[in-house]
Amino acid sequence: MSAALILIFLSAIVHAIVNILTKRADDKYAMRVLIGVFSALFVAPGLFFVPLPEGRVLDLLFATAAVHALYELLLVKSYESAAFSAVYPVARGTGPLFTALGAIVILGEHAAPAEIAGILLVCGGVIAIGISHRASKGAAEGLAYALATGSTIGCYTLIDASGVRAAGNPLTYVLWFFVAHGFSVSVTAPSIRGRAVLIEAKRQWRLGILLGLLAITTYGAAMLAFRFGATAQLAALRETSVLFGAILAVIVLHEHMNLRRWLAAAVIVGGAILLQAG
Repeated sequence: MSAALILIFLSAIVHAIVNILTKRADDKYAMRVLIGVFSALFVAPGLFFVPLPEGRVLDLLFATAAVHALYELLLVKSYESAAFSAVYPVARGTGPLFTALGAIVILGEHAAPAEIAGILLVCGGVIAIGISHRASKGAAEGLAYALATGSTIGCYTLIDASGVRAAGNPLTYVLWFFVAHGFSVSVTAPSIRGRAVLIEAKRQWRLGILLGLLAITTYGAAMLAFRFGATAQLAALRETSVLFGAILAVIVLHEHMNLRRWLAAAVIVGGAILLQAG
């Protein structure tokens, strides 16, 4: 298995853990702020050992910070509205659709037929899981926020894939990304929800430390993977985090996964195999 695939599957597993614990948090927005701030603090010492970002890399860092601030808000709104097993698959499943389109149109990447089929299977499977929840309480609102979240995922994936490739040293972009992200959420969150989000953040700081470390692992691994492989295919493979998320939703949150939802998860696995074969 190539380095890019190992990195992207590691990213998928850890991503599911981070999000299931975010869903369980008392104040989900405060937890996302803590993740951003602690991630920035943890990587800060590494900034002394990488070149400063400049030119196009700097522009892309500003862009991803803005998109991620919106992403955090939409993600939390989706978690506050509906079941994790409904909104998480839709958010993660639609992200690769936007990513694939942007990678082909903007980055000029070529996707083989098997890889296109894999993308469609992965996305179709995770969307089917979300649709199966359509009669659940708050599902309509939650799915709308999840779709909007997916669009930001596609947007920041393209930005970050471009940034990590444009940097002479990929760690320059990876480390400065976490700093830019932490700064953006720490500024925007109080503006949106006032001092209450800061009070809740102080109360949940211990879990925030753990999730900050895990966040560095999941997104850092993903961005390094993009350095070595095609953006659309790797982004879709990362969405296999839905499989791990579904298992955790049953075990940790006690949510129900019927046969139709598990079959949809099986479709994701088939798509991942096609992507790897392509």
